Amino acid sequence: MISVGSVSAMESAKDLSRKKNVYSPRMQNKRALKKDKNKGDVEEKPMVASIGALDEYFPNFKGFVAIEYDDDMMVVDFSLRNGPGRCDKCKVVLYDGDSCDDLDDPYYYTDDNPWTVDGGSVFVTNKNGRAAGFFKINNGRKYKDNKCKYIVLFDKEEDDDRRRLERSTNGGTRELKKKKSPSGPKKIGCGQLVPEDDVC
Repeated sequence: MISVGSVSAMESAKDLSRKKNVYSPRMQNKRALKKDKNKGDVEEKPMVASIGALDEYFPNFKGFVAIEYDDDMMVVDFSLRNGPGRCDKCKVVLYDGDSCDDLDDPYYYTDDNPWTVDGGSVFVTNKNGRAAGFFKINNGRKYKDNKCKYIVLFDKEEDDDRRRLERSTNGGTRELKKKKSPSGPKKIGCGQLVPEDDVC
């Protein structure tokens, strides 16, 4: 015969056992992992590009650019050094391609190219060529689409009417003259976006 007190004790033991199973660290981790998988958070680790120099004028340019997601917005963090000094319109652009030496076009799926100065895809350097900060941008692509693409850094956008002095030969006499040079920014750095603890 089981007394009421014994039944209460058994029920209490069962309740304790259930709580132990539910709230044990192992179960908490499994529940959290399942929840994260449902949300897709487990796969969306920060993507980091280790930046190397591309331009002979800034051979020691380096740093990193990292991307995380805040809903549909990409949060782009950067820390760079040895770049152009006091550049207030240097650009960060995401490219498709096979390598930093074999790039295709800027990567986006929106009506307008978001990787522009007007679009806010900018890093600003101090007089020593250092920059650190972040901005938010939406290129119309999901995390899995942007994974393993290439981050390219540009120096300041130049005016279309930029001119330079060039030596030329005229009737055997060398002289200096003004001549239009190709306008637009130059690529100064590049790196592939790789998820943390992962490979491409």
